[in-house]
Amino acid sequence: MKSELRKIFKEKRRALKAEEVTKKSAEICQNFITNLLPKIYQNNSEKIFSLYLEAANEVSTEVIKENFLENKILFSYPKIIQKNHPLEFILAEENLRFATNQFYPKISEPINGKKILPDFLILPLLAFDDNLSRLGMGGGFFDRTIKFLKNHNSEIITIGLAYEFQRSEKTLPIDNTDQKLDFIVTEKSIFSAT
Repeated sequence: MKSELRKIFKEKRRALKAEEVTKKSAEICQNFITNLLPKIYQNNSEKIFSLYLEAANEVSTEVIKENFLENKILFSYPKIIQKNHPLEFILAEENLRFATNQFYPKISEPINGKKILPDFLILPLLAFDDNLSRLGMGGGFFDRTIKFLKNHNSEIITIGLAYEFQRSEKTLPIDNTDQKLDFIVTEKSIFSAT
């Protein structure tokens, strides 16, 4: 069931043209900056976000990154250490360099830097439902990472960035290892667990 859904939603995302990805991503990021960021983050806070470098037409976080830099908001990027393990997070600093992941050639990640644990996790997805369940690419990295982060910081806030068409009308099939998100931001809406 999940593999069939992945196939369907991958096709939908793959069909996006580059200019659509840019336009829709900017709208999603702006919705986050305008309508969610002020509710969850106080200026001059020491709290750290985690962004991601998009691959395969995922929502781009570029507009959020620019806003964070401009407003001196701390953020990091995830790094795959090995399969079946949680992700590590590297603080985004001026000289941070990126390279292709050895297991997943479509994924760019930080080479090295200061390791941190984020307070806010912004992540991509293939599909989501009204219960804020998320369908990912199938590696389980973000599910394992969310569980790991919740064990270290019960107040971690998880935010999925998605295109409107990634909303599943039916409830997604979930396993006991799947982690629900706190918020999902699209071009038009913000879905919340509360």
